Amino acid sequence: MSLRSFNTELGSLLDKIVKVYLDNEKFFVGQLKGVSETQDLILINAKNEKNKDFPKLLIRSTYYNFVSVEEEPFPMQALSDRIATIFSKGHVNYIEDQNIISILNGKIIVMRME
Repeated sequence: MSLRSFNTELGSLLDKIVKVYLDNEKFFVGQLKGVSETQDLILINAKNEKNKDFPKLLIRSTYYNFVSVEEEPFPMQALSDRIATIFSKGHVNYIEDQNIISILNGKIIVMRME
């Protein structure tokens, strides 16, 4: 692969959700905002394997093993807002920390299946 092709592929990852693997058990998932000439990475809105938030993160190229593109998260909040237009006020609740939508006080639960 030529350097030009490599840089084109790398550029196509910008603004995508990526998973940066540090070792077998440690990783960060976030939006790739920048890549330096030495392949250092800048992620925003990142989380680690323990679900700890990092608003902005610089990862040195010597610190990570590889990077993969992740699937965009399903917009559960937007779905909750859309469902709320159908039901009476207060009958639809989005529970962010569990990533579920409770409808009619838990009679209907909407969750994303992995």
